[in-house]
Amino acid sequence: MKKPILIKVLIFFLLGSMDAMAQQDTVKLKDVKYGSFERNLMDVYLPPGRAPKTPFVILIHGGAWVQAGKEYVRDFQQYLLSQGIASVNINHRYANDSTVHYKQIMEDVDSAVKYCADHAGQWNTRTDGFSTAGFSSGAHLALLYGYTTQRKINAIVDFSGPNNFTDTATLNYCVKAGLIGLVEKITGDRFTGVSHVPASFSLASPYTHVKNIPTFIAHGTIDPVVKVIQSQQLAQKLQRMHVPVKFIEVEGLAHDLDKKPQEKLKLYQAAAAWLKKYGQKR
Repeated sequence: MKKPILIKVLIFFLLGSMDAMAQQDTVKLKDVKYGSFERNLMDVYLPPGRAPKTPFVILIHGGAWVQAGKEYVRDFQQYLLSQGIASVNINHRYANDSTVHYKQIMEDVDSAVKYCADHAGQWNTRTDGFSTAGFSSGAHLALLYGYTTQRKINAIVDFSGPNNFTDTATLNYCVKAGLIGLVEKITGDRFTGVSHVPASFSLASPYTHVKNIPTFIAHGTIDPVVKVIQSQQLAQKLQRMHVPVKFIEVEGLAHDLDKKPQEKLKLYQAAAAWLKKYGQKR
């Protein structure tokens, strides 16, 4: 074999070996740009020994759609990594009164999913069958994306998320609690009373779009921000439709899971088990 050809062959095998070794390592990438908007940044956590069958989660932070960021759910992303589950933890555009509502944020989530699919070969991860997960408003987005996208979503994890903006009791509570302005931002319409609920309130509600995706739900019984009745109604609808669902109500838990660290860990363990069970399907 001629020397130049031999060198090329050696380089080829060397690079291949390096790539294979890299795929066995833990990978943490911070502030990866996944879209064209300023807040389209995400952290990528990939476990060692990953393969295309490894569950891969699109993780979305809470913050009432208008604040906070991926740093607020980094502990769950780290826990997923420890369980051999791949994830990206995304920032999305904030909802506002004019240009950004649920449709625009759904575009952000979809851009993140597309980025992950496009990098599957480089990362040795899956090209489809992702899972979504979120906390509070992020759970709403995880549910809404999962139930409305044309892409294949394997599983959803919902921690304390609102899901039905057409429920009159919920709307009346939001008015009394001063939360209705946030609902108006994410839906893109004004609320003038329960006698005329805008169509966008239904379109922005995961409850309206439920389909056969295994869904894990966890909610505290004394949540003063998102009433537990929201999760109860969603779980009941999923059960009626014979969709796999696991619903955990935690006695004495409010909206912030940090108030009971041991209960929080149990929820993380249950959620990870759900993702391992359903998230690895191809």
